[in-house]
Amino acid sequence: MIVGQNQVRIFVCDDQMEVREALRLLLKSNGYVVECFDGPAALIEVAVQKQASVILLDMNYTRDTTSGEEGLDLIAALREQRVPAALIAMTAWGDVSLAVQAMQRGASDFVEKPWSNERLLQIVAKWTAAVQIEDREMAGARRVQQSLLPQSKGGDSALRYACRFLPAREVSGDYYDFFEKRPGHFGFVVADVSGKGVPAAMLMANLQALFRSHAYRDEATPEPVLRAVNAQFHESTSPESFATAFYADLDEATQELSYVNCGHPPALLRKSNGEVEMLESSALVLGAFPFWSAETGKVKMDEGDRLLVYSDGAVEAQSATGEEFGEDRLLELFRNTAHLSPHEALPEIEAEIQKHSGVSLFDDCTLFMASLR
Repeated sequence: MIVGQNQVRIFVCDDQMEVREALRLLLKSNGYVVECFDGPAALIEVAVQKQASVILLDMNYTRDTTSGEEGLDLIAALREQRVPAALIAMTAWGDVSLAVQAMQRGASDFVEKPWSNERLLQIVAKWTAAVQIEDREMAGARRVQQSLLPQSKGGDSALRYACRFLPAREVSGDYYDFFEKRPGHFGFVVADVSGKGVPAAMLMANLQALFRSHAYRDEATPEPVLRAVNAQFHESTSPESFATAFYADLDEATQELSYVNCGHPPALLRKSNGEVEMLESSALVLGAFPFWSAETGKVKMDEGDRLLVYSDGAVEAQSATGEEFGEDRLLELFRNTAHLSPHEALPEIEAEIQKHSGVSLFDDCTLFMASLR
């Protein structure tokens, strides 16, 4: 019995009942929790909802018995759904080319049939240990990233505001922040760094440091702050790295919101009479070019007006059939929650996005909503 693995879950997918049963008994007798599936559809349905450390999967099912295409498609589908388990392909004895193709599609390792129990258990033990280490590291990284983000308390600003942060993976490339600037001014930013996962999270931390270094400058408009951020972000990142951003400053005395939209999805401003104004992009993305310029937009926020800023993960959230959540659904929800405070409205919008996309999001999603007190 392998010690300390009682909580490790293994999925087995094979169309032959005797194979599933043999693997189940072998793994169970060595302390693993085992769930078996007779085909790709059944496995995918569960794998996107319940985490396993390792998935052992056959390469051939009912459609054919030799090509391995079904197994290759299954591996690709699991990786597309961002299933984090180690995928172990079970190939025919001596079929090295199929094993190579499986690895290229995203498999972690392979076992040849008929298998050696000792060899199979060694491979499973290796990958369960690796997945557990990675899980701990990613959990730590997520805690660090969460600690870098501000809490949406509302402070002493004239704005009531709230934010929801939904990473598609353990860590995210989305970023938001609030700046209690000079007296009578409140600033905020929502940004989306290119890429996903750990590389995007590292860029996000860099961008956050730059905003916090420059956002408190006593500038009349957002443009000088963004120009300084762009210059340093461009210098410190690779050529393909960039970020979209919506950055704004509210003058609480005049209730005028000055903003720059740097290639970000249009923010939605709902006026008290029900009309919605879209605050479109007015500048290039940040970090892509050394020289940067923008047009600062200005809008009046009256009592009863509310603003929604979001990252593209909100509208690009996909259903099981690939249908995107879309701007129309988001706009309808924004209108239908107008009677709620930002703290009450955002959970409802988040719930609808999650309901549409199922368990996992295609991309990071950030929602920021604000209204005058």
